[in-house]
Amino acid sequence: MAALAKITRQMLLAAAASLLAFAATGQQSELAAGRNAWRAAALSNYEYGYRKFCECHPDSPPETVVTVRGGQVVGVRHRPVGFTNEVQAEQRNLQFYWTVDGLFELVAAALARGVTVRASYDPQLGYPTQVYIDYDANFIGDELDVRLTAVTPLAP
Repeated sequence: MAALAKITRQMLLAAAASLLAFAATGQQSELAAGRNAWRAAALSNYEYGYRKFCECHPDSPPETVVTVRGGQVVGVRHRPVGFTNEVQAEQRNLQFYWTVDGLFELVAAALARGVTVRASYDPQLGYPTQVYIDYDANFIGDELDVRLTAVTPLAP
């Protein structure tokens, strides 16, 4: 009886591993397709907005607008919910914000680590429209949940 239980357990573990590998392959394909569409769009000057959902803003996080020129973050401003004024991020902190290419890298790195990743991509331009990463299922608060609100091309 114990031998049968051990074999059944091993078979279930193998099936789960196969399903995870299949899901990861699908996510890798979606990531590659999104990245290829983004590269084909050839936008090096753009703004994008996003909302980062977390414990401190579970329902209505402020929108963050990132300005990218020449593939580099050159400005960031925050739009708090319920306020008309935007809050500029300090220049020294711009390194902590992503370009769209940086979002693709973030998703790729999380997939390579084998953590929980859910991402969706814009059907025309390919940029990530939503990125959810749970780095450790046993921890609370380590998740990243970013939802893009818009991508706007800028004149050179």
